[in-house]
Amino acid sequence: MSPEALQLAQPLADAQGDAASRLQTNGVEWLVDNARTYDALVRSIAGARKTVWITQLALDADCIAYGTDSRHGDVVLMDVLLAAAARGVDVRILLNASLLLDTAKPLRAFLAARAPSIRLRGVSNFPQLLHAKMVIVDDEDALLVGSPFVNGYWDDSLHRPVDTRRPKRELGGRPVHDVSVRVTGEVVHDLSALFAELWNDVAGGLRAGDVVRRAPAPSEAKSNETLRVARTSAKGLLAAHPGGHTEILDALLDAIACARSSIYIEHQYLSARPVVEALAAALERTPTLELIVVLNQNPDITAYRQWQNDRLRDSGLLAHPRVGLFTLWTTGGAGTPHALNQVFVHSKVVTIDDCWATVGSANLDGVSLHSYGDDFSGRVARRVFRDVRNFDVNIVIDERGDAELSGVRTLRERLWREHLGPCIGTGDATEPACALGVWRERAAANVAALDNSANHASVLDSSFVLPYSTRSTPADQLRDVGVRLDPRHFDLRFNPGWLEVHASPNWVRNMFL
Repeated sequence: MSPEALQLAQPLADAQGDAASRLQTNGVEWLVDNARTYDALVRSIAGARKTVWITQLALDADCIAYGTDSRHGDVVLMDVLLAAAARGVDVRILLNASLLLDTAKPLRAFLAARAPSIRLRGVSNFPQLLHAKMVIVDDEDALLVGSPFVNGYWDDSLHRPVDTRRPKRELGGRPVHDVSVRVTGEVVHDLSALFAELWNDVAGGLRAGDVVRRAPAPSEAKSNETLRVARTSAKGLLAAHPGGHTEILDALLDAIACARSSIYIEHQYLSARPVVEALAAALERTPTLELIVVLNQNPDITAYRQWQNDRLRDSGLLAHPRVGLFTLWTTGGAGTPHALNQVFVHSKVVTIDDCWATVGSANLDGVSLHSYGDDFSGRVARRVFRDVRNFDVNIVIDERGDAELSGVRTLRERLWREHLGPCIGTGDATEPACALGVWRERAAANVAALDNSANHASVLDSSFVLPYSTRSTPADQLRDVGVRLDPRHFDLRFNPGWLEVHASPNWVRNMFL
C-alpha cells in the first residue's frame, strides 16, 4: 500500500458518518460533470463499511479524482480504493478482458504488487464489451457513472477549452460534458444483483471464496414504479437469461410513444434506427411535440459521424421545424487570441415531458440498445454484427403517476442552465412550451457574438450552444452556421484533418467508451 493511501485511510474513513447520513429511500442525486461525480465517488467509497463493487469499461491506476470538495482535494482514485481495502472493505472490480479491449490486464499487474486483497475479474465476451459503469457501496449507495475512470474524461462545469488536467490521448484534449447519477434505497439491491450475476456467472474460474452472495433477481418493471433499473445484455452472456436483454430500448420506445410536449436528448451518439424512427413517428403523431437534441459533430469513433448524419437526414429530423439540433462549444483564456474548442458530449440523457427520464451508460446506438449490426448499411456487416450488444445499465425514472415529484425537471433545468448560460433566466429557458425558440435564439446570439469581434467577450469563459452542422471539420462546421472565424481573436484548438475525421487511428482505443 502506498504512503499516499496510508495517509488517506483515516481522513477518508472519517467521512463514513457523512455518507451514511445522506442516505434516503430511493434517493436520486444528479451529478453533472465529472468533478462533481468524483466528489460523490470519493465520499461514498470513504464511507464504505463492508463492500465496494465496481464494473467499468476502463480503470487506469493513475486516474486522478480531481474534485471540488476541500476535505479531500485531488486524490488518485486507486489510492481511495487502496485505503478502503486497508480498512477491511471487500473491494471487487469487473473490467473488460476481451481481444478488442483488455483493461483488466494492466490493472491486474498493478494490484498484484500493491493490493492483492482487491479482487479483479476480467469479462471476455468478444466482440461485446462490459460497458456498464457502476460503483456499489455496502448494497446501500450506488453511482451510475457516465465516463470511464481515465484521466482524459475529467472535466468540471466550466469546460475550459484547454486544461492540463485533461490529457489529449483520448479525445484530443477536448472538454468533456457528462452526467452521472447517485441512487440510494431499494433500487441499489437490483444493481447489486446485476453485479453478483456478472461476477458469479461471467467471469469464470471462481474459487469458492470468490463467489458473491447471490442477491435476489432484479425486480420486474411495474407500471407504478417510479425508479427502476433497465439493462442491455447479449445473448448467451448470462446463464439465467440466454436470450439477453433489450430493456433500455424497450423502455425508451414506450416513453417516446407517449410523449406529448417535449423530448430532450443529450447523447454521445444518435445512430440507433429504432430510436430515430420512433422520434420521427412521435413528431408526426403529435403536432405539439418539440424535440431538442445536443450531440457531437465529431464523435470519437469516426464511423458514427456518418451514421448519425445519415439517420438525421433520412428521417427528416435534420430539417424538421419542431426539431432543434445543437452542439456544445467553449471559449476562454486571458489575452488574444482566445482558445476555442468543441465540448465533447459524453452524457446519455433522455427526458420526456418533464416526468420521464433515463440516464446511465447506454448510448443511443445499436450496440448499447439492441444490435450493433443495425447501425451498418452494408449487408455483410449487418449480418456479422447482428445481435452484438454490450452490457449496459440505466436507471429509468417515471413520474407520470405523481405530479408532486420533480426529479426529471430538476435534471433538465440543471442541464439547460449550464448550456444556455447566465444570460437566460430560468423562467423562460426551462419552460418546455417555449424552449425550442429560446434555444434557437441563444444559439443565433452565440454565432453573432463569435462572428463579431467587438462582442465576442459575451460568450467567453463558459460553454455555450451552437447549431449542429453535418460538415466534417470544426472549422467547416463553424463556417456552416455563420461564424467567420477571425484568427486574431480565436485559436481553434481541435480541428482534425481529413484522415482523423474519416479514419482516426485512435478509434480502437476509443471504441464504445
